[in-house]
Amino acid sequence: MLLQSAWNPNLQYSSDGPVTLQSIQEHLKPGWTVHATADNRLYYFNESTGSCSWIPPVDVWNKEVGRGLPYGWEEATDPNGKTYFINHVNKTTTYEEPVLDWGEEPPQPRQVNLTRHPDMGFGFVAGSERPVIVRFVTEGGPSDGKLLPGDHILEVNAEDVSCAPRDHVIQLVRASKTSVDLVVCQPILTNSSRKSAILSSAKKAKLKSNPSRVRFAEGVVVNGSPLFPGCTLSGGDWGSGTMLPNVLKVFLENGQTKSFKYDANTTVGDVLSSLQCKLCLKETNHFALVLEQVKTLRRNKLTLLNPQHTLSRVASRPGTHNLRCLFRVAFVPSDPCDLAQKDLAAFEYFYLQCCNDVVQERYAPELKYDVALRLAALHIHQHCLANNIQPSKITVKTVERDFGLEKFVPTSLLETMKRKELRKVLTHLLKLNYTMTGSSHKCLTALQAKLYYLTIISQLPSYGAKCFPTNSVDSNVENVILVSPKLGISQITGLRSNMPVPVADVEQLSMVQVEKEDHLLSTVTLFLPSTPGKELRLTVEERDAEELVLVLQGYYKLFTNKDLHVHQDPDDWLVDTAPLYHSQHVVKPTTWSYGCDNEMDEHRIVNFAVPLHTLNPSKEVKTNGTHTLSRSSSKIIKSNGVDSNMNVWSAGWLRCKRSWR
Repeated sequence: MLLQSAWNPNLQYSSDGPVTLQSIQEHLKPGWTVHATADNRLYYFNESTGSCSWIPPVDVWNKEVGRGLPYGWEEATDPNGKTYFINHVNKTTTYEEPVLDWGEEPPQPRQVNLTRHPDMGFGFVAGSERPVIVRFVTEGGPSDGKLLPGDHILEVNAEDVSCAPRDHVIQLVRASKTSVDLVVCQPILTNSSRKSAILSSAKKAKLKSNPSRVRFAEGVVVNGSPLFPGCTLSGGDWGSGTMLPNVLKVFLENGQTKSFKYDANTTVGDVLSSLQCKLCLKETNHFALVLEQVKTLRRNKLTLLNPQHTLSRVASRPGTHNLRCLFRVAFVPSDPCDLAQKDLAAFEYFYLQCCNDVVQERYAPELKYDVALRLAALHIHQHCLANNIQPSKITVKTVERDFGLEKFVPTSLLETMKRKELRKVLTHLLKLNYTMTGSSHKCLTALQAKLYYLTIISQLPSYGAKCFPTNSVDSNVENVILVSPKLGISQITGLRSNMPVPVADVEQLSMVQVEKEDHLLSTVTLFLPSTPGKELRLTVEERDAEELVLVLQGYYKLFTNKDLHVHQDPDDWLVDTAPLYHSQHVVKPTTWSYGCDNEMDEHRIVNFAVPLHTLNPSKEVKTNGTHTLSRSSSKIIKSNGVDSNMNVWSAGWLRCKRSWR
């Protein structure tokens, strides 16, 4: 039989209480029921999946239910009286107060009415299958401001098309002569299906015999929990119940993933050093670890990590279940040819990164169709040579059959261009590779193709650039600071022009000073000794200020091989980590956790070390409001991990007990 958290027979269900179980049940969607443990802690049962969760479904969460916290967060107090926060979504804890961002909730469907334009039609391009996805929205067209790239088309004129083929959806839209009614929804993007398979048995044995500060590991956990958990936003139980050590998973541009085991003292720089050593990189100043938001369609939004920060600090950030860590060339070379001469391994990695960025459309929308196809032709040429295909036998038909065009051509082009036209253009561009050598060679070598590829990439305006919205302290005019290897430090004033105005070269900086204004804003002062008395003072958000300094430090080190002096206030981040999720906590009761709506209600003790399990709930609230009580021979397990005789149940004992079913 399966152990379960049971109902407290002494729990009162009268309507006289502040919040009754019936009132909570009325707000749940069909298929969900609310239950209580022996110490009155509420939990929620999903009948369709047969799983339990400490948190309710996301659709009933609001500012009142969550007391101003994002979905799945709970407030608690440590033994020293400090407030920390529990994240039930990814099962982590942190002292950093989570910012209320309702963007973490699953996107809700939107009803859209579009009127056909005589020239632009409905103003959007759709692609993919089951569901059909909005790929492009024409600027100034009927869909501008109503549809978003990536929207899933769920209904067309009240007809469910979520599982319909693309041709049928397109026919329905085209059949609408004057207007069309759509139901669309932004997707939830996850990358939890990727798993590392780097370590062989020999490597594992070697690492065990010679442990290092940064080590490989199989699983991915943060504070004892998965960084990218398999459970949905509506929650789920703990899984195997096995406590795994802290592990960070890093995605490489060559398609591999590496997992690093870390302790409380392991820093981002330790992981960088380990990766650079394993990949035999010499020009290490180009590389950094970055975080990518996997729930957004903005694939070009990457956040640099400070090499001096500990991985525990990175893992404690709110929303880590929506992030993944990448190892990238963050500080790009001004001339890719110089990088090839200094460090061929770094050059090869940078080439792979740029190829991935083009295919994944990180350079969109500035990367024009003709340039993207020229890059695809160079990539195809290089890839075929690397796979021992003779230049004379490189054809689009062969590439499409052996490798697939999606490896070289951006998705949007594959879905918008007619395949016949795409093949024709690529065939023409492949022939151009025979006329670009400028020597006696009949065609480009693999290295020449890579150099041409990166040369084209380096001409893009966003090549290696980072933008930071800011307000000038003196003028209060909204503008953007742009830092790039070619333009240096530039300023873009949105009201005047989109053209960057040069301010200074990065290597001209003598010092950067950061002063914290409040919990949201910081003032960054750039000192330029080449211009006497010239100081550039900027007001930016705190996290933007941190990344701006990292970008300036990175390019300054790249250009001068020296460290940029930075003066800033001491870091007030709490070094000590919050209590682990799978342990005992003193929490502040809320409506969803204890049915309390009184702000002054006393704190409660709860233990999440024992996961929730469900067979047949001892007592449940039916949709008609009645209560049933069933007999059970299992012992009542309280949420604090002890039975009615105060015996502590270990995780191992629970696993054995579950195996008796």
